[in-house]
This record gives sequence, C-alpha cells and structure tokens, in this order.
Amino acid sequence: MQFGFIIDQTACIGCHACTVACKTEHDVPLGVNRTWVKYIEKGTWPDTTRSFSVMRCNHCTDAPCVSICPTNALFRRDDGIVDFDTSLCIGCKSCMQACPYDALYIDPHDNTAQKCNYCVHRVEVGLEPACVVVCPEGAIISGDVSDPTTPISQMVHAERMLQRSPEQGTAPNLWYKGVEPAAIDPLGAVDPGDGGIWSDPAPSFMTVDLTPTAGRSGNGGPGGRPSSRRSMEDIPPRVVYNADHPMPWGWRVSSYFLTKGISAGIVMVLALSLLAGAGTDSAFARWGAPLIAGIFLALTGVLLIWDLKRPDRFHYLLTKGNPGSWLVRGAWILAAQAAILGLWFLLGLAGAGFLPVLIWAGAVVGVGVAGYTAFLFGQAEGRDLWQSPTLLWHMLAGAFAAGGSAGLLAAPVFDLAPVVRRASAWALVGGAAALAVIAAVELVSRHPTRNHAAAMHHLTRGVHAREWWLGGQVVGVVIPLVLGAVFLAGADVPLWVAELGGLAALVGIWFADDAFVRAGQAVPLS
Repeated sequence: MQFGFIIDQTACIGCHACTVACKTEHDVPLGVNRTWVKYIEKGTWPDTTRSFSVMRCNHCTDAPCVSICPTNALFRRDDGIVDFDTSLCIGCKSCMQACPYDALYIDPHDNTAQKCNYCVHRVEVGLEPACVVVCPEGAIISGDVSDPTTPISQMVHAERMLQRSPEQGTAPNLWYKGVEPAAIDPLGAVDPGDGGIWSDPAPSFMTVDLTPTAGRSGNGGPGGRPSSRRSMEDIPPRVVYNADHPMPWGWRVSSYFLTKGISAGIVMVLALSLLAGAGTDSAFARWGAPLIAGIFLALTGVLLIWDLKRPDRFHYLLTKGNPGSWLVRGAWILAAQAAILGLWFLLGLAGAGFLPVLIWAGAVVGVGVAGYTAFLFGQAEGRDLWQSPTLLWHMLAGAFAAGGSAGLLAAPVFDLAPVVRRASAWALVGGAAALAVIAAVELVSRHPTRNHAAAMHHLTRGVHAREWWLGGQVVGVVIPLVLGAVFLAGADVPLWVAELGGLAALVGIWFADDAFVRAGQAVPLS
C-alpha cells in the first residue's frame, strides 16, 4: 500500500484553498505552511504567462528525513505515509536539511518539526485529506498508488507526469500533471529580488524608473509590444510568490565544527608526538591535554544542545535514539571521548603509568569525533554541496590544523618540550596544506548536480566568497602555512611566530566552515 498525490496543474487556479484548508485542519500558525502555492511568471508585458504549482511533502518511499531523524520522530507508516510524532522531536532541524523539497518547518508554538502528514486522522476513518475535499477544481487527487483500480494509480501509469527532483533518489509519491517544468524546478526560475506579490518590496523598488522613454514603450517597442521574441525565449522565468524557508543551521553549527576539531586534534597531535619520542611525564601529557580537549568537547555539547529547538529533550539522543542517524552515532562517539578524557585526566593526576594507552585510545576515537559530521552532512540529502567525498578529509585536516594550533598556543602555559612544539607545528603546517589541496580539488572537480554547482557559486563567487577566500583560505591556510614553515625552518625563530600562525588557522577554519555551511543552504529547494 502506498498513498500518494497527483496535482493536476491544468485545473489548478491558484486559489490557495488547499493552503487555507490545511492551516485550518491542523491549526498551522502564520508564517509556516504544510502546503503552499508557488507562482512563476514568464515573458515580458504584455506577453506574459503565470504558472502555479502546489508544494508539499512528497511522502517519499525512501524518505531521507526518516533516516536522519535522531529520535524516530519521523517514521514511514505501513500505508506509505511519512508521519511524525512531535512528542519525540528535539528540534534538531536535521530533517529540514535532509528533505530535498523544503517540506518541513519548525512550528513556532511548540518548537518541533511539522509537515504534511496526509491528514492521517481523516484517512484512518475513510475520509480524504482536507486539501482534496476543499479544492474547487478537483485538482488534487489522492489515493493508493499501488492499487491498480484507483484513479490515482491509473493516472500515474497512463499519463505523462513530472516529479520534483527525482534525481535525489527519494522515490517521491507526488506527481504533477501538466505543470510548467520551471515551476517545480527550484533552479528553473530566478528570484528577481523585488519581494514578489503580497510581500514587502525590495528597498530599491521605488527607485526604479518605470516611465517609458519618449516615443518608446516600457518594453522597447511601439504600442507596448516587445520589439523581439526575447520576451518568451531569452528572459528566464521568475518567481513572484513562494513560501519563505530560512536557513535552519547557522553560526552555532559552524562553531561546533571548530570546537570538536580542537578537542580531537590536540589528542591526535599528542599521540603523534609520542611517535617522535615525547614522554608522558609532563603536566601537559598527564592532565593539560585532556583538560583542554575536555573543555572544547564540553563546548561542542553546549553548542549542539543550544542549537536544538527543544533543548529540554537533548537526552532523547541517548534514550530514544535512532541508531541509523549519524546525529545519534555522533552522540555516542562524543560520549566515548568524554569518558576517555575524564579517565585520562583523573589517572594523570594520580600519577598512573599507562597513559599512552589512553592517549592512543583518545586519538583513535578523536578521528571519529572529527570526522563523523561528514557522514551526518551526507545524510542531509537536500544539500548537494554537503555530499562532497572530500568532506571527511576536510574535517580530519581541519582537526590536525586546529590541534596543532591549540598545542602551540598552550606551549607557554605548560612549557612544552621542543619535540611536542615541533609536532604541533608540523600538524599545523600539514593540516593547512591538506586543507589547501582539498580546496583545490573542490574547485577543479566536476559538479555532479546543478544544486551543487549553484552552492559552489555561492561559496566561491557569490555572497559567501569573501568569507571563504579571505577568511578561510588566506587567513586559515596561507598565513598558517607561511608562519608554521618559518618556525620549523629556523632554530632561533621565536615561538610567537608559530602561535600567530596557529591563531590564524583557528580563525580561518571557522570562516571556511561557516561559509561552507551557509552556502550549502543558499540554494533554493522549492
């Protein structure tokens, strides 16, 4: 059994009755929508056309929101409906990143994720969804797609239909009949930036001179007619009405990248210094390193909980966790590292002699601490930039650079041995060099999807380019490479040179990661 929808856009008149019915049926607050109508326009006046498309959850057979949900708040029923249990939701917003259709939102009243649930309370008593009943043109068809006797099944198999973003591999169960392709393609129409209809106009609206020049119309031709066929062929479609979808993740996620990188990296760098001949008798090896790593691990936990819309339920990650979600697996990894660091710190203060075992255990788990986010972002199917195969290596390289930086900055406080200082400097230089190589690979690699290409444009040439190039590459890569190499090349070079390079690396890593997080979310999904 598989319930689904067909939207007959040849019948839809854009009346928004489905949106209103949905809001009434589910008490959906203002500012958010389970279903909405998008408008696009093509051409120039007077040769223009307007197309409608009804947007909502696609009730995917392979729903990425279900896979990534850390508490099983989202689940797929036996009838194929993707439903949710708000009593389990922690408001992590990961489902919003996983959905390629912008179907989920955070309810401003209870701070939990919500979306279209096919009106299961109606379906279970033999009624159709509210939007189907209220549509004045019968443009919304619902039913069991797997039953060949139902109208929806017969239409799906007999008529030409389009779906939204089928390349995402989610097997959506929402079809569109007679829709303008650009209307359901997130990148098929441009946003002119004028606010659209029924919205506040852009600040520049009143400064645009719409008066035709003498003897000519506003469209460049006599009598108000376009002077060429450019109106319909060359001018791209434009969005004139759509629902707003703000970025779910911001600076707290970017900062958590850095804090966990420092926590993992400083342990990995200390382990490497053991290979270079460093001992474990110093205060840094016994209790300084686990203390610093523990503080930044705790900051990581604070940032993660702070970013939740329901922080009071953060413990659900461990008590009601979905083992298939990398958010839950990440929580397990962080908990394991916290246990190792705590034991290491206590035994180090007590003067235990088997600290190398704990150091190497912390380094191994530290690889997981640094890298698990790459797999979490990989589950965010809606953000193609985050599916990059280089992301894991970026995380590990950033952790080495951050760990080396933290070691150098801690050197004066703990009077680190020269071998540990040099190991930290080598980690800084090696990590920064690896970040440079990974960035170069990303720049020259082929973009597998238009979504990915658009996000790379935002990252390297668009709104986030300055943050990525100046902050991430110049401050975070070039300066640490130069200063770290200078420190390693000369025996008499003062430590502050390497420390300055380490500080630049930490600042630059944050800028690069923040630009990466934001650029991935800058591409529209609806």
